[in-house]
Amino acid sequence: MSIKTFLRTTDRIANVLHEYDIKSPEDFFYNFPREYEDRSTVKTIDQLSQWEKHTIKVEVLSKNYINTRTGKRMIEIKVQDEKENIAFLSFMNNAYGARSIQVWDWILATGKPKHSYGKWVMWFPEVVKESDGLGEKSAAEADFSGKIVPIYSEMMGIKSNWFAKKVYERLDMIPEGFDEYLPQFLLDSYGLIGIHRAIRSIHFPDNMKELYAARRRIYFERLFVWQLLSNYQKILADSEQTEKDIVIKTPDRDVIKDFLERLPFELTKAQKRATKAIIDDFYKPDTMLRLLQWDVWSGKTVVALLAAYYMNKKHGKQAAFMVPTEVLANQHIKEVAKYFLPLGLRPALLAGSTKAKEKEKIKQELLDGTIDIVIWTHALIQDDVKFKDLGFVIIDEQHKFGVNQRWKLKAQWNPHILQMTATPIPRSLALSFFGEFENTVIDELPPGRSPIYTKVTTEWEFKRLKQFFVTKIQQWQQIYIVTPLIEESEKMEDVQSSMKEFEEVRDMFYELWANEVWLLHGKMKAEEKEQVMKQFKAWKIKILIATTVIEVWIDVAAATIMVIKNAERFGLSQLHQLRGRVWRSDLKSYCFLISKATWWDTYRRLKSMEKYTDGFKLAEIDLEMRWAGTILWTRQSGQMDIPDEVFKDIRLLEDTRMEARRLLKSDPKLEKYSKLKKIMKKYAKGEDILV
Repeated sequence: MSIKTFLRTTDRIANVLHEYDIKSPEDFFYNFPREYEDRSTVKTIDQLSQWEKHTIKVEVLSKNYINTRTGKRMIEIKVQDEKENIAFLSFMNNAYGARSIQVWDWILATGKPKHSYGKWVMWFPEVVKESDGLGEKSAAEADFSGKIVPIYSEMMGIKSNWFAKKVYERLDMIPEGFDEYLPQFLLDSYGLIGIHRAIRSIHFPDNMKELYAARRRIYFERLFVWQLLSNYQKILADSEQTEKDIVIKTPDRDVIKDFLERLPFELTKAQKRATKAIIDDFYKPDTMLRLLQWDVWSGKTVVALLAAYYMNKKHGKQAAFMVPTEVLANQHIKEVAKYFLPLGLRPALLAGSTKAKEKEKIKQELLDGTIDIVIWTHALIQDDVKFKDLGFVIIDEQHKFGVNQRWKLKAQWNPHILQMTATPIPRSLALSFFGEFENTVIDELPPGRSPIYTKVTTEWEFKRLKQFFVTKIQQWQQIYIVTPLIEESEKMEDVQSSMKEFEEVRDMFYELWANEVWLLHGKMKAEEKEQVMKQFKAWKIKILIATTVIEVWIDVAAATIMVIKNAERFGLSQLHQLRGRVWRSDLKSYCFLISKATWWDTYRRLKSMEKYTDGFKLAEIDLEMRWAGTILWTRQSGQMDIPDEVFKDIRLLEDTRMEARRLLKSDPKLEKYSKLKKIMKKYAKGEDILV
């Protein structure tokens, strides 16, 4: 049934719902409330507390229109409760709820009151007439007074109350659209309610206990299905391995002595632990899937190269090093060549700009086995690239690399996979998003690094730092200025914002280096971006203004100052990653966070950047104060809109991970669970990862 027919609505509303992926009755019921209002308790005005949401039952005494100093028109409604306490409700002139209210009406008003100048004022409350209560009336007249009311996110003009009324009208139709797909043993073992009751109660719970049971069922299901998706291909591939693919021997760490002797530094204890864990994985029956988390500046690349060197020297297998950008690939090939060529291993670069003739030559040499390690951009995972014997894949910056791409590698070659990220992730998120991975953390900095100076400041204070910047540039140091980016793919308005920033900064330094202030953004062609970065690295550009395109860019040792505009629009983990761009040498480094934020919570969140340089601590703060997407930056495949308190429930995460692995071990292809497999495909959002 189409969503238009199901809701008996207009083409316009149906089209809006389609934009939000609500195309069926099932999608409609799966659009869960973002919060709830408890209207089961109606208070009198003398029981109100400031800034907490309350519902009051009041009578309208007067209704006045007021012209403000800014030219806007307000509606002020004077009300009194049954005890004759007085309060005021304030609305914008075009507020529908206010226009429909008349003097002497009894109404229910829900909002956050403020006590100001000796009176209670409720700004922009939600109001309904008391006579419109549910009772025996239709849901179209419902105001849900005396109930726990669901609040939905607004969708291009579709209000929360409209959505709530439509859900209420169709609650009896839930059984038609949902089959129970969780195995009965899970429902029994964890005391989970059935899907029909859960869907009904998560929209209109009878009480808070009922809401808790519904949320627990839904979030257990989502985490469980995500763990199934994460582990499905791994367990399937491992179950089909042949005996010759399984190498069970004892690690020989003497193999890497030659590599270690060529390093100009000694590995930290954390790097040694990570290297040992990876090499040990090579000798387990299952192929490795390991997530290597490293705090910025901790040196993860050398760990990955040590493992690649071991795999080649001990087992004669090839390695692929996958990176998100061509500029980063060019940086890595130089580092790999520096270490591998003197030791007799041959590296190669396979990127978008590689000429066709050279590309074909590299492909043939990969097939022949004469190339030992290839640096490869993510975009080039193609069926015509074949290896003689691929044993190890390194994936840099995992948040740029999709589930589908990863399993394409597994399906073709079944290599050991090491995914790396410089975005520190709390253990709970690592368990939920990367359930099939073992997790290793490098959280120890190389010796000799001094703390980076970080300061939250205003635009006015930033301009006063001009002389400080001039002095640093005269000392042969460089500056990044970053402007925010709202989505993963840069929008033109963000580029225009960067252009404006570029012009302002160029004017600021016009008399000194006007021609040495440059702009970098994602809309530029690859060769243009690379040319700008080469000139910046060669010190021909003093100040580089950029969007977050620099987050995984090349290292520039002379860049010691990072200025981040509108810092409140970034998560702490991303701010920490950007800050890491200027901690690449022994020089004193600085990070200035420019913010217009006036909210205390936002200011307090940014101030934590001054206090902590530990990325894992900042990620935990981000999880507490914002949401999971700010840590992983871009939302992974699947429906993971799960509240923060669930991500902090380590026991629940570990239970779902354990149960998913247990189920897949007993039935790798889920032949007994067709309904569950159908839900997995829905969560996979079209990615062809299920066989």
